[in-house]
Amino acid sequence: MKVSPEQIVEEIATALEISPNSIGVATTSSDIEEWDSLGHISILSRLDAIFDNVTERIPELASAASVGEILKLLNQ
Repeated sequence: MKVSPEQIVEEIATALEISPNSIGVATTSSDIEEWDSLGHISILSRLDAIFDNVTERIPELASAASVGEILKLLNQ
């Protein structure tokens, strides 16, 4: 699967209900107040909905702590 940085930023922003302009590839979970444990579940749910249950195929997404890490895992 090939995911663009812009697409993943948009999907994470949607999951966290924040502006996509407030995050980028270098953003980590500690940079965003909304990216707590519940926020991470929202991100994973959003990714599963968009990418057909991707968390089953890439369990490492559950511990990913940055936009860049999620992007890297999705593009493996």
